[in-house]
Amino acid sequence: MKTIIKLLIVLVIINALFRVGVVAAKYYQFKDSSQQLVTFGAGIGPGQLQNRIMDKATELEVPIDLDDITVTRDGFHTTATAAYTESVEVFPSYTYPIPFTFKVDGMDMGSNGRASR
Repeated sequence: MKTIIKLLIVLVIINALFRVGVVAAKYYQFKDSSQQLVTFGAGIGPGQLQNRIMDKATELEVPIDLDDITVTRDGFHTTATAAYTESVEVFPSYTYPIPFTFKVDGMDMGSNGRASR
């Protein structure tokens, strides 16, 4: 009987870790994609860049609103920030909200002063 209880506890922990891991992996994919868009998106305006980041979030099924993504450009320097909360069911019928936030920067080095504003 002790063995069965221990196995159930281990299974519950593994399940929770797996679910959190999937959400964390999705966050890192979203952050990396946003970094690439900011780094290589010097030719497009901040509004378009914000829309492309939102498209990537939709593709990855990240629960974020367009208003929670901010893209700013100051000369050659572009910054994008995003913040959202994703609820993870760590135990049956128990969800835990996990907040995610990031800021990515990019510098345009190749447009010879033609940075979009």
